[in-house]
Amino acid sequence: MKLKESLISIIMPVYNAGEFLPQCLETLTKQNYPNLEIIAIDDSSKDNSLKILKQFKKKYKKTRPEQNRRIKILQNKKHYGTAICYNRALRVAAGQFVTFMNSFDLISLNKLKKQINYLRTNPKTVAIGSQYTSIDENNKSLKKSSLPQEHEKIYHTLIPSHSFKPETILINRMLLPKDLLHFNTNKYPLVFTEILIRLLQYGKIANLKQSLYFHRVGIGRLPRSSSKLKHTFSLFQLFLKSRSAYDYRPSLFYSLPAIKSLF
Repeated sequence: MKLKESLISIIMPVYNAGEFLPQCLETLTKQNYPNLEIIAIDDSSKDNSLKILKQFKKKYKKTRPEQNRRIKILQNKKHYGTAICYNRALRVAAGQFVTFMNSFDLISLNKLKKQINYLRTNPKTVAIGSQYTSIDENNKSLKKSSLPQEHEKIYHTLIPSHSFKPETILINRMLLPKDLLHFNTNKYPLVFTEILIRLLQYGKIANLKQSLYFHRVGIGRLPRSSSKLKHTFSLFQLFLKSRSAYDYRPSLFYSLPAIKSLF
């Protein structure tokens, strides 16, 4: 598939997110950057998530018919998890730029415009993230992140994922080989970490200083990680693979304190 210049593809797996899904969709469709497509993939939800997606697409068709083609709904017959959802959606994503969304969360209405402007003025940057704010079920702000902004600091702290919020990332696919964006079945957030380590071979990674993403906490999401021991083992497996396959060699000065915190 030939990528469409300036188009942003938003990939969003959905699983039992009915309570918060309408708010999430509203923040996506009200972005002040107009050239985007939303690819929502229902991962065999047990609630009304799929119904909400279909109703929203129908409503959007009536109010903004010229953009109806930019809402795509996919459905899994079984529950497969995020990695398979990402890969399936990526096969139909047409955008030069791609980002990911959690269906429980919200984004600032100018998030995508700010990020795409950064990538255009920094052509050697392959991916740009942002700060994020934790919110409760009533959208009350709880805490703002303080992620590193500079490429050099992010490089050294990608493992164990202390330097980025995965869903904030906007990626310029024009700088990448065709099949590089393929997710393995790692646990969250390592499912993203390996992708970002691959990206380092093709450009820089940065975070904006503004908080443009709102991550909902204190709700009944699916468990994202297994035991701490299994997570630590997966982390070291990824670390070894990254050295051998991608020549990723972070400084121990940055890595050791973060790794020790896992024990």
